[in-house]
Amino acid sequence: MKFLFAGLFLLLIQSAITAQSSISQKLIGKWEAEDAAKEVGSFEFLDSINIVMTIPDQPLPPGTYTIDTTKNPMWLDITIPGGPTLKNLIKFADANTLKWQVFFDGKRPAAFVKETSENTIILKRKTAAKSQ
Repeated sequence: MKFLFAGLFLLLIQSAITAQSSISQKLIGKWEAEDAAKEVGSFEFLDSINIVMTIPDQPLPPGTYTIDTTKNPMWLDITIPGGPTLKNLIKFADANTLKWQVFFDGKRPAAFVKETSENTIILKRKTAAKSQ
C-alpha cells in the first residue's frame, strides 16, 4: 500500500514538473506590445530563467524570471540587476497572445484586477519572418 501511495505521489510530482516545463517552453521567444503612442516594448524569454525587457527610451540589462504555473493567472517575477523584483500576473489569451499586469508596489493580487487598457498589456508573439 505504501508503494502505491509513493508511486502516485511521484506521478503527481512528475506531472507538475512536465506542466511547468511545457508552459515555460511556450513562453520562450519574443513578445511585443504597442502603446497608444505607437511605441513598442517587448519581453524576450531566452530560456527557462533569463529574460530581456525592452521599454521605449529605457535601456534595461538582461534579467531573470521565475514563473509559478500552478497559479491561475500565472505568477511571474522578474528581477533586473540592481532593481526590485517586479511582481506580475500573466495568462495566455491564446497561443500567440499574453495578457500581462505588473504590480509596482510589490502587492500582487491572486487574480487579475479589472482589465483596462491602462493596467493590462497585451503582448503578441513575434515570429521570425519566413525566408522565401
